[in-house]
Amino acid sequence: MLDDPEPACPPPDWACRIVQAGTARVGLEVYPPSDDTFLLLEALASDVALIRARQPLTCLEIGSGSGVVSAALRKIFDGAAYGGSPMPLMWAVDKNPAAIRCTAGLLREQQVPRADVLRGSLTGFLRPNVLDMIICNPPYVPTDEEEMQGCGISVAWAGGRRGREVIDVLLPEVARVLAPGGLFYLVCIAENEPEEIIALGGALGLRGEKAKQEQRGMEELFILRFLKD
Repeated sequence: MLDDPEPACPPPDWACRIVQAGTARVGLEVYPPSDDTFLLLEALASDVALIRARQPLTCLEIGSGSGVVSAALRKIFDGAAYGGSPMPLMWAVDKNPAAIRCTAGLLREQQVPRADVLRGSLTGFLRPNVLDMIICNPPYVPTDEEEMQGCGISVAWAGGRRGREVIDVLLPEVARVLAPGGLFYLVCIAENEPEEIIALGGALGLRGEKAKQEQRGMEELFILRFLKD
């Protein structure tokens, strides 16, 4: 277990303003901030002390969508509420061109420094052991293969069999590019079998646990936190 103490969460309006700004930019082609986004933000806010203690120099969000999560990281690293901390070099990747535009616009609006937005899906463009922190809200809804191969907004949630098609490919990639001592945050649901995901991560040198677990509507959402040994 990662037993670093949890600090108090930020003020209620901390994430709300960023979510509102991100939602205003989202069109029909981009997955909007939703319950899973909010739970991920809550997990990151709760882990401020842990994240800052690791002093990450490089950070990647995979599947940035609206850009809300990447924009929110500015509050974690250099927010006055936390005493200030150097902003890492950041990348946000998404294979949806509309999401790239949305993320880039929000990061500019929120004045997030040292951030690049790239079109891509996973981490193939990176060398091993180069990232100190990775965040991913992947497509996790169980669907058929046809929906996964679409080109519309459905690719933001269509996860194939058990909702694990992307997750199962992602884990070895994360283990490859995450530096020792690095953190990885992953969103999933009960149907994805979180315990099995944690076990798979463990076999790859990623020590995992449930950072958050909550019923939101019809979904039981989980935020998994992994530390690379």
